[in-house]
Amino acid sequence: MSKDKNGGNYEKILNGVDLSKAYDMLIDYVTGLPTLNYILEEIKTLSVKNSVAVVSVNITSIVNIETIYGWKNFDALLKKTAETLNSMKGNIFRKSDSISVLFPASPTFIIFLSAPRNNLSINIENIEAISRRVAQGLKAAIADDSVIPGEYINFNTGFALINENEMQRVERSLFAAIREAEISGLNIEIKERQKIREDIKNIITQQEVRTVFQPIINVQTSEILAYEALTRGPKTSKYELPVVLFSAADAHGYAGELEWLCIAKAIVNFNLNAGFMNKTGRAAGRDSSSVMLFLNVDPKTFIETGIIVSRFSELIKKYNLDPANIVLEITERTAISDFDSFKLIVDELKKMGFNIAIDDAGAGYSSLQAIAELRPKYLKFDMVLVRDIDKDFIKQELLKTLIDFANKTNSIVIAEGIETRAEYDTVKALGVHYAQGYYFARPAPQFIEMIQIL
Repeated sequence: MSKDKNGGNYEKILNGVDLSKAYDMLIDYVTGLPTLNYILEEIKTLSVKNSVAVVSVNITSIVNIETIYGWKNFDALLKKTAETLNSMKGNIFRKSDSISVLFPASPTFIIFLSAPRNNLSINIENIEAISRRVAQGLKAAIADDSVIPGEYINFNTGFALINENEMQRVERSLFAAIREAEISGLNIEIKERQKIREDIKNIITQQEVRTVFQPIINVQTSEILAYEALTRGPKTSKYELPVVLFSAADAHGYAGELEWLCIAKAIVNFNLNAGFMNKTGRAAGRDSSSVMLFLNVDPKTFIETGIIVSRFSELIKKYNLDPANIVLEITERTAISDFDSFKLIVDELKKMGFNIAIDDAGAGYSSLQAIAELRPKYLKFDMVLVRDIDKDFIKQELLKTLIDFANKTNSIVIAEGIETRAEYDTVKALGVHYAQGYYFARPAPQFIEMIQIL
């Protein structure tokens, strides 16, 4: 029977412990790397014989990668990071150096560097150079092989020496060095976050958001009912995609300002397009004032500002709008936490003449409650339900049920994300009233006046 250093039995220590769970805590089930606890004894032994340095690598992003791209893609990023770090052994650092994760599924990796290195003792300059090369190597590797855009991913590296002090327990020296390395990396992250904050502030100040429009068509007549206004950030910048732009704005306290800027920009560009159609006669005999505008509105805008009614009243007067031609599309970027307050505001907007739509209808409890409480005129069903619906009997039956519900409650169903003729034919046969998607037109700055179904 094996003994521990204090003369006790490991078997007694492990008595009643689920060994498979213990293994899961020692070996990271995502990357296959050991956790810090697993290699702790090895590093303690190494630090007694030689100087040891720590390099921490932490994955950060201007967006919440996992919530946007899903945990599978985030795990793939962690695995690729681990593989790349392992490939650096024998190049950027030695094959005998240890790599671990802080804890299972952690986005923080720890590299332990031992001395002597090329007959040189470890010093801050050497560690800093290694740390910088690690970050550059990871950035290059991930940019070439990831579902997640490389420009959204940062590898913040920090470093520290493990101080040798006979008066201090070795474990605490190790943990202190790891913490110091993380803090030095955090300082870099803070600078990056300050840069992002300034970027978002400048985008709002300079009004650098762009509006594109995607038509919503009548599936029976192919006539255009409305145009949904969609926001894009500065072209070719890392904020071009709305999910990145809005995530960064929300993280830095600019969500409300960005939201109102996007709404105002959408209205201005909508009026410009509508006026151009009338002036050039491109509306094909149709009065463009009857064309509707769908505006995405985050529920948080309703709750936090408390002045949404007065703000929309100002916009109506300023831009000579008819609220009957405006559909406020409630998006699920933020869950509705207070339905009573939210409903009061929505009811006021309805009294003003605005129409209400629920986006991603039926996608979760929140949207189902929104349908029941808010009684929207339009229900928009997302591409998750529409994608490959022509091949999926369950999706067809579900959409059929939802359409039946909409008909009974005098709601209008819009199917989003249609990309193929087969999907279009299927939703049309099931009784969807209106449709939207790349199959008809991609979002563009100018209105598309006519849809031709091929």
